[in-house]
Amino acid sequence: MNSSLSLARSTVPLWLTARRRMGLAMLLGVGLLTLTGCGPRRLRVDYKNFEMAYAETSNHEVLLNLARLQNRDPTYFFKLGQITSQYRMNATLAGNGSYINSGTSAPGFGNVTGGGNPALLYENDPSFTFIPVNDETNAQLLLQPVPAETFYDLFQQGWRIDQLFRLMVERVEYTVPNASNTGCHVETLRNVPPPVFPEGMDRSGDRQYQRQLSEYVTFLRVSALMYALQKHGHLLLRGTSVFVPFDPNSYLVSGTVADKDAGGGHSTSAGPALGDILSASQKDASWELKDGRWLLGKTNVSAEFYLNPLISPAGADKGGKYASDTAAIQTEIESDADFKELVTGPALKTTLASLANGFSIEGVPGAQAGDPCHASPHLYLRSLLGLMAAAAQEEAPFESLLKNHPIIPLSAGETRRPDMRFEDLVPAMEQIPTIRIRKASNQSTEPPLVELNYNKTEYLIADASSPNLPENQYWNRDMFRLIGQLTSQVTVDISKFPLPTTLQLHQ
Repeated sequence: MNSSLSLARSTVPLWLTARRRMGLAMLLGVGLLTLTGCGPRRLRVDYKNFEMAYAETSNHEVLLNLARLQNRDPTYFFKLGQITSQYRMNATLAGNGSYINSGTSAPGFGNVTGGGNPALLYENDPSFTFIPVNDETNAQLLLQPVPAETFYDLFQQGWRIDQLFRLMVERVEYTVPNASNTGCHVETLRNVPPPVFPEGMDRSGDRQYQRQLSEYVTFLRVSALMYALQKHGHLLLRGTSVFVPFDPNSYLVSGTVADKDAGGGHSTSAGPALGDILSASQKDASWELKDGRWLLGKTNVSAEFYLNPLISPAGADKGGKYASDTAAIQTEIESDADFKELVTGPALKTTLASLANGFSIEGVPGAQAGDPCHASPHLYLRSLLGLMAAAAQEEAPFESLLKNHPIIPLSAGETRRPDMRFEDLVPAMEQIPTIRIRKASNQSTEPPLVELNYNKTEYLIADASSPNLPENQYWNRDMFRLIGQLTSQVTVDISKFPLPTTLQLHQ
């Protein structure tokens, strides 16, 4: 019995060592499987974290530049370029073992000892590229007007047109007939509020201040009218094609050989050859037959706003202008309680009459060239820096108007009306600044999207807890989102940035 007990004691270490080896092997296998499954999960986590960091950084930069512009400080733009992240995962097992013979002749009488040290390694090495927007090429992109196509695209995407007007339009020019009905003159509506003066200062005798106040109020009323037309489905955006010859004095005569002495054209051809047509198409040009002459030029497609429903007068089906039933549209808008302020004053009738034949931003080449009194209204768009500065610097003077509600002088076309104040002429939905960025102690807001401190002042993007109208519930966030989209459009194309100004940071 003693020998059997001794044998049992001597075999136990062998069994325990085998279990230890198996346990270490299983631990190593589990580690390898864990690392294998950790890759996709780690990628998802890092992708979300990088995306959140990028979003917060972008929002912070836009708000910081708005705060700088409100303080009349220079702006600075950095764009986040390529993000790379290298992952390294490794699992190791270091082990040792020994066997000590007990000295007896019987096999299996000995001691086996050993152990192992598993090690797991995970390493993440991200690399970020920051691109300063400070070269000449991008400075021009920031300073030139926003393309008209951007305005049209945003409208087609469903953005409120009054928000597009308030943010992107610098001024509106349109022609109106003179009081004597002889000739016409150009009226300009500038999207700039009058400056803030010390409280209690009388500006009633300041003609320049009164004119600026009247223009700005009329611009707000026109913006509200445009939104009313959009809301009621009366605003259409249609494409108009206009052929513009490169040189109207250079042409090919159709059907007969041109007389060289008759002026213009070529004397050896009765029309463009196939090679001429193909060559022109490769250069985005075309030939068009007009009045027996083949002209080489380019077809420009211009987008125009029209009032719906359209009326087709004589010649409209052949490329002429359309008209609209403005009387019916005016009646419908006047019956909408949200736009009751438009009933007073000439803005509604005058603007509808101007819009009846369409209007565009870039203008239609060759349209109304000989009849300036019937030219379409023309919108002038701001640059990216211009719209950001205007939005940031509008807050203080607009809040002053909301606080004082001054009497608005007569605008062009008005002959007589009772003294009416800011709140009486501007629709309620437009009685809000383009964007509010300064934190007000007396205003309750929803949780902010982004906030920061600049020049010892708190700035944030948040909407009021109790908006003046349900339609303006997310006005502030929408305007900030619109500014962010326009900023990305101008500065997000990395191919436009020169490589020497690229900064790479490794973490």
